[in-house]
Amino acid sequence: MPELPELELLRTALSGYAIGKTILAVVTNPSRAFVIRYPPLDFARDLTGRKIAGIERRGKFLIFGFADDGPSLIINPMLSGRFAYCSRGAPALPATCFTLQLSGAEDIRFLDNTMMARVYVTSDPATDIPSFADLGPEALDPKLDFKAFSERLRRHRGELKNVLRNQAFVAGIGNAYADEILFEARLRPLRRASTLSDVERHALYDAIRSVLSQSVATVQAQHAEGKHPLHRQVRSFMKVHGKGKAACPRCGHRVSSVHAGGESTFFCRNCQV
Repeated sequence: MPELPELELLRTALSGYAIGKTILAVVTNPSRAFVIRYPPLDFARDLTGRKIAGIERRGKFLIFGFADDGPSLIINPMLSGRFAYCSRGAPALPATCFTLQLSGAEDIRFLDNTMMARVYVTSDPATDIPSFADLGPEALDPKLDFKAFSERLRRHRGELKNVLRNQAFVAGIGNAYADEILFEARLRPLRRASTLSDVERHALYDAIRSVLSQSVATVQAQHAEGKHPLHRQVRSFMKVHGKGKAACPRCGHRVSSVHAGGESTFFCRNCQV
């Protein structure tokens, strides 16, 4: 699932490709139109002819704004939503849900193997998009200082990994980066937030900032080197997520994995407490 670092890559890369260009046509795939939470014919009609003025991110949503100040295109990629930027004549890509044909003969294609993504056209996301109004502050928001973070954390007393993934707590963190943050903070995922000391709360806050900032820089560098195409998710740089049974990079103990609800949690039983 794309999280804050991957979505920041998408935001910056797609901005470079698309800002200032006009959507000449919108081609939808009827077999995958389920992801569009808007009538497909209206979706194509309401985007065609509009110039892309900016692309922003809010939590796990990408927001395409237009020069006419009309409704925005808002995309939540969810589990497997991906983007591809290619020439108009490029070969078809499997799982394409829709294509934005841009001036200049380039396309932005949105793909989703599982059709779990959600795509909206709206001027009022707080009303039209479930949970959008409930989003907490951005995980890397400079205004989210340690005091504000601690006050929010005291209102969320459950297991640490669930708290980190709760978009109403802070926005942008998902399953994978929660594992990395908790490893950096030396805290177990199933530990309850209500049990943390002041020192541990500070360690968690610092880990959020450092892990996400470093990961944003890493995925941007990988993309620049051609190692991280937009339509693929590359996380080989992660320390514990997806590394079950490997040696912990900090203490050498075997990395443990727990699987529940279709998702996996990775941590070190030796150096995370």
